[in-house]
Amino acid sequence: MAPPAPPSALEPCLFEDPEAQRLLCYLVAEEGEKGERHFWVHDDQGEKVGAIRRIPPSRKPFKHTWRIDQPGHPEVVGRNQWASGDAMRIAERGAGRVLSEMVSVAASMGYDGSEEPGKKSRRLEWRSGDELVMVSESIKQIGIKADWLDRRLAFAFAVLGDI
Repeated sequence: MAPPAPPSALEPCLFEDPEAQRLLCYLVAEEGEKGERHFWVHDDQGEKVGAIRRIPPSRKPFKHTWRIDQPGHPEVVGRNQWASGDAMRIAERGAGRVLSEMVSVAASMGYDGSEEPGKKSRRLEWRSGDELVMVSESIKQIGIKADWLDRRLAFAFAVLGDI
């Protein structure tokens, strides 16, 4: 059985078993510079696996972004899917999003007889350079695309949610 998480660990901790006897990993929060929040991910022995960082927006209308730091690997950046990738992909998605927003506004005004749509989950593409590492839709769905990403870091993001 793994030792228990320290008192500084955020709840909930992640366990390998339903009885919560085998600790998989835990998070410890720390304030960073310029309003950043760091969530250090530790394994069952207390060793750092990596960090999830929440970066506040640079300007008011934008949302925060996320970073994953895993030792021995380049930084992974989580961004809205429409703002991720090369310039051509961003432009294509932007055009599609404008059309989708118009349809959504029309629907909310009752033009198709439907009720006002609920709040939509934010879909993020997690990239390291040009490599797609992970895709997440809030915590509802997380898909890991790169074999090298430590799954405990993805689990840790799921515990945090897109706060």
